[in-house]
Amino acid sequence: MRDLWDLLAVPGNSVLQIGPGSGHLLAAARRAGCSVTAVEPSKPQRDFIRDVWSMDAVYPSMEEIPAGRTFDTIVAVNVFQHVYDIGATLRTVRQLLAPGGTSYLSMPNANSVEAAVLRTWWSMCKVNDHVSFPSKAGLATAALESGLRVGRIWSTELPLEFPLSALTGARDRILARHPVGGRPAASAAARARENGGTNPAGVGGGRKAALNNLYSVASLFDPGYRVLGAIGRAGSLQATLHR
Repeated sequence: MRDLWDLLAVPGNSVLQIGPGSGHLLAAARRAGCSVTAVEPSKPQRDFIRDVWSMDAVYPSMEEIPAGRTFDTIVAVNVFQHVYDIGATLRTVRQLLAPGGTSYLSMPNANSVEAAVLRTWWSMCKVNDHVSFPSKAGLATAALESGLRVGRIWSTELPLEFPLSALTGARDRILARHPVGGRPAASAAARARENGGTNPAGVGGGRKAALNNLYSVASLFDPGYRVLGAIGRAGSLQATLHR
């Protein structure tokens, strides 16, 4: 399980994860020797983290974290698309980061080929509470205005992610015209990204191993996904920001 944390390659001994879901990444960080804290709005997920991973420092919001507490590392995977005021959230991240601390963020990329080609049929646009889709330039500006230093902002996606997103968009468009059971089916691609399926750091050990094997095979059939990442047009936007 520890390789989940090693995969991120972020420094620090104290870790805060915003929106950890079931908490697998936090468990990996703790196994790597870090002290861990979670901010998770969902009560069932908070209960799961406490019961399964025996973690007590789990809060419903960042405002609930004890005053004066800071962290070497703050991680937020697939969180910022749910945030209305990204600037305000980044200012809170800066307050919670220890001097010299690092924040790792991952979110859908507004400049992706998926966004440009599929537009509102991109699966990320069909999740009701997805309200923000930052671009590289927009995220950098918001970070600087929030008092954070930009380490690196880049884009990446998994093999076959764009072809599968295009197929999902086409399917959903057909179902919107001819709904099954009176309504379109939910987007599988959206569910996959929300559950960590397009970011291996967000999934559990057994599922992660299976996904990695699948992606290794898929990469043989889709050399273009690396090109999209290199030119900043891949589906996911990732960043390291520093205080």
